[in-house]
Amino acid sequence: MPTVYIIIYSVYHHIYTLSKSIKKGLEEQGVTVKLYQVPETLTDEILQKLHAPQKPDIPVITVDALTEADAFIFGIPTRFGTLPAQMKSFLDATGSHWATGALAGKFVGTFFSSASQHGGQETTAFTLLTYFAHHGMNYVPLGFANAHLFDNSEVVGGSAYGAGTIANGDGSRLPTEKELDIAQTQGVNFANLLNAYHRGLKLDTSGTESTNKEIKTSDAPTADAAPAAAPTTAPTTAPAPVESTGEPTAATTAITDAGDNHAGPTTERSAEATEKKASAVKAKKEEKKSKCFCM
Repeated sequence: MPTVYIIIYSVYHHIYTLSKSIKKGLEEQGVTVKLYQVPETLTDEILQKLHAPQKPDIPVITVDALTEADAFIFGIPTRFGTLPAQMKSFLDATGSHWATGALAGKFVGTFFSSASQHGGQETTAFTLLTYFAHHGMNYVPLGFANAHLFDNSEVVGGSAYGAGTIANGDGSRLPTEKELDIAQTQGVNFANLLNAYHRGLKLDTSGTESTNKEIKTSDAPTADAAPAAAPTTAPTTAPAPVESTGEPTAATTAITDAGDNHAGPTTERSAEATEKKASAVKAKKEEKKSKCFCM
């Protein structure tokens, strides 16, 4: 089964909480999932001043590990409508993979957290698209796959670009049941697409192997094949020489006359065909000139 890496950056665990719902949706469809976080760039002193809780108990990913997965889903909190420095620093370090095309063709999705419902979840998605495009990755948006995205009775995070949550400026608002349900839907849909793609790869591979096997079988000699017959050469007798009298025979005259009569019409037809071809080429050139609007 395909493997998906969920890669997050989370200070107050809003993104981490969403990631667990996405992981649940992926695993429901039989996909292997590994959850990672990018390296922190803030010092412990700054994190204490931010009253940040302990980091999630998940491994820190390295750039080299990206080649091991079939697909990725990035969980990103917004910073002024774009991605935070920690995630940008990680993605900026993927230049070696860009140079080798190691991530080309892999699937990728996104989900977000912002302080308010207009805090830049969609623009954060836009800033990520440049990375995905330059790597040649296949971006998979959520679309409006969950009915909660149409719910205007309350604030609901998320958009067509991926699941999301609204955290409030002080981080006091936690992901709601609706937001977690949207996240799980994203995991299910992403897994279904990835599974369908990998099933297609297997069918294509098995079809190629079957074709190659048939070709090898048809080329192999069969036991019932009859041996090729040896070529036979019949003895030939040279015709007796005919004494030349210096005068044309009746047969020679007939052949010569027939050849002369045939050459005339052939030459005329050949000349006529050449003339028609020249006229056609000339007409085509005139037509081409008449259709030129750049003069």
